[in-house]
Amino acid sequence: MQDRIKRVIKNTIAISCLGIFLYILYFIHIRIPCAFKAITHLDCPSCGVSRMCVSLSHGDIRSAFYYNQILVFLFPLIVIYYIFYQLRYIKTGQRKISKLENNIMIVIIVILLIYGVIRNLPFYPYRLP
Repeated sequence: MQDRIKRVIKNTIAISCLGIFLYILYFIHIRIPCAFKAITHLDCPSCGVSRMCVSLSHGDIRSAFYYNQILVFLFPLIVIYYIFYQLRYIKTGQRKISKLENNIMIVIIVILLIYGVIRNLPFYPYRLP
């Protein structure tokens, strides 16, 4: 169990370091372009996530909502999903997900795909520059 706790802590630190690195890149004006947008000239479901995360880190929920409406709501659900997944791994040592967790991820993916289509409609009010 100690081994699993160390592995979870190490993975969580790695994810956090990646987030901090991307946050720093954002502030020194180095942007990672969206390959989907570069090829199709359409907004993908995750376009605006960097700006959304920066706005959330400043406590500006209104701006975060402008940049990516659906992920502002899905982000807490994804964090809770990650926490429960890691806690189960610590307790049981299993990484296999349950049918319920699989269904939750399918619903999240379907929501993101639908959002990706809707945000590219001409009348969508929150068009990103």
